[in-house]
This record gives sequence, C-alpha cells and structure tokens, in this order.
Amino acid sequence: MTYALIDNASLTAVQRVTGKIVVKNPDTINGDLVALENFVQAILFYDDLVCIDNYKEEHKEKRKQEFNFIRFISPEEYQLEGLSGKAKAEAKLIRPEIRAGEFVDSDFRELVELLKLNMVCTWDLRSSVYYLTMKMLGQPNTPEYVKYSELSSAIYNELSDAGDTFGHWSTEVNLVGSDGTEYTKGKMAEEAKSASRGHGGTTRALDMFIASLNWLAYKSIYYSLAANYLRADTFLHPIRHAYQIHWFKKTGAFGHDFTSKLIAALSNRLTTSVGEIIDSGRSTAISLDIPIFSAWLSVQSGDVRSVVNSALEIRDEQILQDARGLLREIRIGFDEGGVTLANKSIQKWERQIKKAELELKSRYGIKTDQGVQGSFLMKVYNSFAALAGLPQFPEFDFKVPLPKFFNDNQSGNFSTLFKDVASELASTERLGGVRDLMAANFVIDDEHYVPPKTEAPEYRKYVSDWKLPM
Repeated sequence: MTYALIDNASLTAVQRVTGKIVVKNPDTINGDLVALENFVQAILFYDDLVCIDNYKEEHKEKRKQEFNFIRFISPEEYQLEGLSGKAKAEAKLIRPEIRAGEFVDSDFRELVELLKLNMVCTWDLRSSVYYLTMKMLGQPNTPEYVKYSELSSAIYNELSDAGDTFGHWSTEVNLVGSDGTEYTKGKMAEEAKSASRGHGGTTRALDMFIASLNWLAYKSIYYSLAANYLRADTFLHPIRHAYQIHWFKKTGAFGHDFTSKLIAALSNRLTTSVGEIIDSGRSTAISLDIPIFSAWLSVQSGDVRSVVNSALEIRDEQILQDARGLLREIRIGFDEGGVTLANKSIQKWERQIKKAELELKSRYGIKTDQGVQGSFLMKVYNSFAALAGLPQFPEFDFKVPLPKFFNDNQSGNFSTLFKDVASELASTERLGGVRDLMAANFVIDDEHYVPPKTEAPEYRKYVSDWKLPM
C-alpha cells in the first residue's frame, strides 16, 4: 500500500475552489488551483489518503463528512503532539535577518531564492517616520509581477488558520543596514515617537510576512516528521513543499548538492522521465510528466465542483491502476534494495514511465494554444537508514503508535513530493479559458484587498525624500 499524507491547508484550498470558503485575496486563486491539482494527483496515484485531524474544532466533523474517503488520524490518540513540540522547537531556531533590504539568514534567504521571489525592503516615509516596507521588484501588470504576487500571497495565506491552531509565528527579525547599522526595537521606538523622519520599525505587512514564513516552516517540519513516522508521502499545500525541501537539506537528509540538482532538473523540464539525481546512495528522485487532471475533469464535467468525485471514479480505470502499480513497484524496489541498489536499477522502469506519461497525456491532456499543459509528479526518495542515522535530524524520546491500517505498510524508506511552485502556477495560468472555468466558483471578498507594493529595479538604490534604501 502507498499512503499520501494530506495537510488541512490543501483541503481548505479545495473548499475555496468549490466556493465553500470565502477568498480574501484574489492573488491566491492560482495557488489554490495548484493545490486542487495536487490533491487530485494524490487520489489518482496513491492507494490511500491520510490526514491529521487537527483542523478547527468547530469545523472538524463537517470536514470529515465532506472528505469521507480520507482516513483522519487523531493527533491525541496517536501521540502526535510530541511531533508538534519538536517541530516548534526546530522552527524557533530560525533567526530571520534582513540586511541591506534582503533576507540573508540561511533559512528564509534560501526559500526566497528557491521560489525565485524577487523582493526588496526599503524605508518608506509615513507620518514623518520611515518604516521598513517589503516590495516586489518589477513593474505592475507584467507576468513577473503576477507570479510574485501569487507566491507572496500564498505565503501570507499560511496565517489564515494560525489563530485557531498552535504553532510558532514570531515576528522577530534582525535589521541591519548596508553600512552595518543595527536597528534595534528600542531605538526605532524612540525615533517613531519623535516623528522627525527617523526609522520607526517594520510595517504590519512585513511583520505578517515574517510571521507567515515562521508558520510555514513550522507546519512543513511538522508534516515532514509525521510522514517520516507514518512512512507516507507528503502532499502539502504547494508553498510548503519549497520549505520542506530546504529543511531536508538543512538537516542533512539530502547531500550538499542534491537540492540544487533537483531544482535544476525541474527548471530544465527533465529531458528524461527518470531524474539522474543521485547523492552517495542517500537520495534519488523520479519524475512523471503528467497532464493537469483537474483541468481535464473540469472540462468533462463542466463544473470544478465535480472534480474530486470524478477523480474518485476514474482512479479505477486500468491506465491509472497501472500507473499506481508502477509507482508501487518502484517503492518496493527502494524498500528491498535500498537507495544505492535502486539507483542502479531504476533505469529499468524508464520505458514504462515514458509509456505511462504518453498514455496519460493522450487520454487526459488539455490542449491549449501553447500545447498540452503538464504537471510534474516528482517523488524524492531517502534511505531511511541514512535519514535515521543523521545527528542533525531530530531524535525523539517517545514512540508514535501507528494506526492499524498502517500495519501492512512495511516501507523502510521515506519519500516526499516536490513541486516547483512557480512552474505549476505558470502551467495553471496558461490553461486560459479552462483556467477561468476552474476559477468560476471562487467567492471573493476583496473589500480589504491591498495589492503588493512594487519597486522598479532601476530605482532600487534611489534615494528620495519619501524613500531610503536600507
């Protein structure tokens, strides 16, 4: 059996797509459509779906009824609170620092680079005081601007349920100017009171962005630890996958250059189905280039609200059963021979993977002016023996009991899904009219929507009466 661990943020995104939860920021729409596609892929390519039952108390039962085909695991019954505590401790080790207008700490700097999120912070004048303001580098109404808006909005959206759950969402940040000047809270508070064009601190929007990044880190780590114990693949809300990959690199689960090879492979749109991404027998990745199933299902049914039920129906079609069997066979190969031997034998599956890709695209592809838009299902495998032996990976002084239905899951390896969020967003946007059909049921409350602030790259270092570079 293969299991996909779904986070509650993904289920919330599906409910926003179907109009059951109001959207407060229209920039999150494409991100939610990507989350819907990920969810459909989990239904089609995994034997069973699992979710940790830690959603808002007043909505728990209704959610379980709506997604009654998912196995919900009680965090209390299976002692998952211990994992949450470890995840909080890991997240609290993060020390955000903005220097000369950019994140320079290893955690958030690498995440921003991974997402190719071009941003800068400048001191902007407001009420005779300069406040540090986050901006997107680029011009409004350009494809780059749209991408940055969607990515930053997806990060902000992380805090949508933070008030109802426990986690770590600190707004603490070290601020250092390009000349080495450190801006302390006390000093900035005094300057703000004087209202004499001093440095008054950070804007609320920047505070919320930092808090969202901390929450994002906490939830990504939590689900990674849970998946490791459950031997399930993580299917997280797309923006969380990026931090998850960074955290695995940080803990030593991946080698020094594995992450860069992984990103390069996706950025170059793999020339072969099997990614030749190998790190000393510790990690490897396989990739399926597949159609956007949620788009095909929307067109076939005429309504995005039918996509999930339709996916549950077509998962029994022979072509998808064969694809699940192939992925299951690869997983067994890793379990029986370990990553080292699997790396040597994985090429034997390449012909089958190629055949599966072509059949799936032919059957479920949506043709657009730019060809058949696709999505990468990339699975990253780690040798559990190597993972458990790493001192950087958190050790536990407690035992997490497994639910009974996991008893036949004898997997010895840990695998996860990786998504290039920017590429997935672009593929969704290129669906054109089909994308509009998929977005037709969003209920948008944009009364308080504020578009991201921008900074033209050529004026980034420009000094004026109303703006100072950091």
